[in-house]
Amino acid sequence: MRIPRFVAPLVAAVCLAAATTGLPATAAPAHPASTTDAAFDTVSGALDVDRAAYLSKHDVVYDRPNTDPRYGLTVGNGRMGAMAWQENGLTMQVSGVDNSQQGAFGGGLVNLRTTPALEDGATRYQQRLSLYDGTLTTRYADDRTVTVMGAPNSEVMGIHVEDGRSNVSAVTLDLSLWDLGRLSNSGDVPDLTTWKTVRTYADADSAGLSRGQDDPQGFGYTLAAAVEGAAYRTQVVDGSRVRLTITPSHSYTVWFTTSSRKNAPDHDSPAQAERALTQVGNTGYAGTLDAYKKWWHAFWQKSFVQYSDQSGAADYLENVYYLSTYMIAAGGYGDYPFHFINGVFRATGDDTKWSNAYWYWNQRDVYNSFLASDHADLMNGFNRLYSRNADALRAFTKQRYGVDGIWVPETMGWDGNARGTVNSDYTKNIWSTGAEAAYNMYLQYRYTNDTGYLRQTVYPFLRGVVGFYQRMLSHDDATGQYYVAESNSHETYWNVPNAITDLAAVRTVFPIAISVSQQLGQDADLRPQWQDILDHLIPYPSDASTYLPHTPPLAQTRNNENVAAEIVWPYDRTGIGYPDQQKAVDTWRARPFPYGNVWSNDAVQAARLGLGDDAFNGMKTMLDKYENYPNGMTENTNGVFEYLGVHLSAINESLLQSYNGKIRVFPAVPSLSGFTGKFTLLANGGFQVSSEREAGEVKYVGIRSLYGNTTQVVSPWGGERIQVRRASDNAVVLRTTDREFTLNTDAHTVYVVERVAEPLSAYGRTRLTGTANQGAKSLPGTRSTLGLNAS
Repeated sequence: MRIPRFVAPLVAAVCLAAATTGLPATAAPAHPASTTDAAFDTVSGALDVDRAAYLSKHDVVYDRPNTDPRYGLTVGNGRMGAMAWQENGLTMQVSGVDNSQQGAFGGGLVNLRTTPALEDGATRYQQRLSLYDGTLTTRYADDRTVTVMGAPNSEVMGIHVEDGRSNVSAVTLDLSLWDLGRLSNSGDVPDLTTWKTVRTYADADSAGLSRGQDDPQGFGYTLAAAVEGAAYRTQVVDGSRVRLTITPSHSYTVWFTTSSRKNAPDHDSPAQAERALTQVGNTGYAGTLDAYKKWWHAFWQKSFVQYSDQSGAADYLENVYYLSTYMIAAGGYGDYPFHFINGVFRATGDDTKWSNAYWYWNQRDVYNSFLASDHADLMNGFNRLYSRNADALRAFTKQRYGVDGIWVPETMGWDGNARGTVNSDYTKNIWSTGAEAAYNMYLQYRYTNDTGYLRQTVYPFLRGVVGFYQRMLSHDDATGQYYVAESNSHETYWNVPNAITDLAAVRTVFPIAISVSQQLGQDADLRPQWQDILDHLIPYPSDASTYLPHTPPLAQTRNNENVAAEIVWPYDRTGIGYPDQQKAVDTWRARPFPYGNVWSNDAVQAARLGLGDDAFNGMKTMLDKYENYPNGMTENTNGVFEYLGVHLSAINESLLQSYNGKIRVFPAVPSLSGFTGKFTLLANGGFQVSSEREAGEVKYVGIRSLYGNTTQVVSPWGGERIQVRRASDNAVVLRTTDREFTLNTDAHTVYVVERVAEPLSAYGRTRLTGTANQGAKSLPGTRSTLGLNAS
């Protein structure tokens, strides 16, 4: 039972408002809490959640067969994925993240059909994407179930069939390709002919098709299949189709693979496909499914968010959060990144665009949330694209600019090539991409405390980027200022002076380079030069109330990016509590292209500025405009997965911010009736942070220090008296009324920040759970839906 609440100081509600907005507030009466329990586990240092039950409420459910490939539900195992729909049986387009350059080409079609059809005579139908288990299960009737799953983090997936009917006379599995005669070189491959050339085979154990086998860059793949649990025979049907004819059985599994040449010994993908199918067959369906589920369960265990309200609108946003996380992670563990358009999910054959490179602007949207959600391994897949190409980038920088350093092309191919950048007026003079890449590598270190990565990977790259700017900046002898004579302010303003993105880039990476060089004991002779640039860098261009994208007069706009707001996110140069917060807010409100494209990050920036209602409404606006299909995907051809990644960052930043070395909980929550926010997320510096907010009240802040670092904590109760208690022995290590305080920690230790008048012990203990979703959902006031109802 909860102990009686003490009377809180009148300033409590005021301080809460200040913590939420980052702006001064006046006194107001305190209000009672609406609930009496808390879910924080002081042993694990995380919220206590029945994740199987909780995530089940976010399953995507189709209660009628979907025949539209665009609406296909998505299932993947980390390195390959499938979109499934009902067309002459169960049909899927499959893809592997490492199959082709930038994932430009799809893998093929997989079609399973029976006679009579699986749906024949069925009186109820349900297809469920189970996020917690990572499975896609279709129940045609009580005696017919098909489950799509995979071997975890591999290039093998499976279709398991339980079919209790006694009248099945035929079962076939076809692997095929679409018409390759119209294939265009969307992937900027050196030899398109090999991607139009298909080689098929059928032997006693498997059948498959291959293409890209002569790709000189080592890409290409083999799509192949075999069967466990039933007899079968294989055949080549034609030049682009093979078939497995399966003896009807009540229980069997079709294993299929998109084995890539890049990941195969000697680039031999047909041999690798046979090995992979043999291995998964030896493990068997039960063992593989168990390992697959455990892999996904461990993935979900890393973090948690609840973002809900009485209307159900916030709950819908939470549903999209978990679905987006699943879709990106389902293809995010390859050797190359999950491409912002191609990923591993499509239903359009090879039809794609913007596939000649990885656009950093777009890729950052897909990936930048995953440090806070404690998936640095995902972020590493993105960062590795740039660090592995550091030598090529350094060489090209010398060739193009005649300077020692690293310039990163905004549109960069898998091998570091800049063809997509230097041949485009939109991108050829963008300088700032390298700073973003270096900063994201540094943040990976900050979240993981991996000093080996800092020394061997981050600092050499960072030093190269700083060296590039050091040599490219101009100096005004009359004023003593450093400035940018001419570059692109991203894609929108071409060949302009003092692009705000470049000035923000310098102000971001130069202090880090100085700090890391001191930490590592390197380049002491360069630090004074770097500091001199920082001390004398020209101010951001601005007018009386807003920042500007470059020194005026403003150039013609060529794209619809809100460039001036970039200093808020991703450059982290301003936000809540900064002296220029109001100017940054005014800049954001005056942005010329609100929610102008599928990659628009307006809602993330709103959260960084403490604008909770704007962040919430921005997420709704983005879904209303771009979530066009009931599987959560978009019809926008300028991008596919960016808005899902932006959504992840917007919710994370609404619940927890730590970008400036300060832990700040619930900095940008909406003023919705009955809003409830709860989370376990990771903060910069290696702190697992948990907190719960209901009825406008923050109950506590739980902090598990992973590495024993020191951090600053912003009290969510303003000047109210608080204490920090070490959970292991209940020792109080700090008491204060400061609005911000320093917390020194020991590694692997849990701390509770709580009000003296209302400690965590005042709340009863609970566990968070949920009830499985059983139908379609809609986002109030928008066109957005998830799932399909029966009619």
